[in-house]
Amino acid sequence: NGGLLTLTNSTVSNNVAGGGNGGGIITESSDTVTLINSTLSGNLGYRGGAIWIRTAQVQLTNVTVANNSGTLAGGIFNESGTITLKNTIIANNSPGGDCSGSIASTGHNLDSDGTCSLGATGDISSQLPLLGPLQNNGGPTFTHALLEGSPAIDAADDANCPSADQRGIPRPQEAGCDIGAFER
Repeated sequence: NGGLLTLTNSTVSNNVAGGGNGGGIITESSDTVTLINSTLSGNLGYRGGAIWIRTAQVQLTNVTVANNSGTLAGGIFNESGTITLKNTIIANNSPGGDCSGSIASTGHNLDSDGTCSLGATGDISSQLPLLGPLQNNGGPTFTHALLEGSPAIDAADDANCPSADQRGIPRPQEAGCDIGAFER
């Protein structure tokens, strides 16, 4: 309670909250959580397979939240906090969908099923990001590679993307920065 967590260039994967909430990350009270260039994948929790938020502030920048499982939001469950997404992929989370609760966007995010209700400049809703499996794609941590034809390629806000991706690969590689933790 009242803690500060910053995760950069990290992978949080294959965690189980049992019958509880937030398989990957759980936040309460006046917590402040910042994730940059990180991947949350394969986590399981009743509410929010990847992240559960109650009265906390959460900021995701160039994060990939994919393939998590939760009955009420496989990806992000925001009970009463504030979560802001920037250049972030929320995709393929089930069975409760990608998001539940209020999600703020500063733009250039991708939500595969439309449950995050994104509407800022550059947001992509109800499209699959075409992600590879969670694996070693180079660098010290596992990531989901963007596959050929992914709508996330070159679709991030170049003015607000980190100078390198989760693996340490410089951004941008082509015409622009990619959405999510992986730069193709």
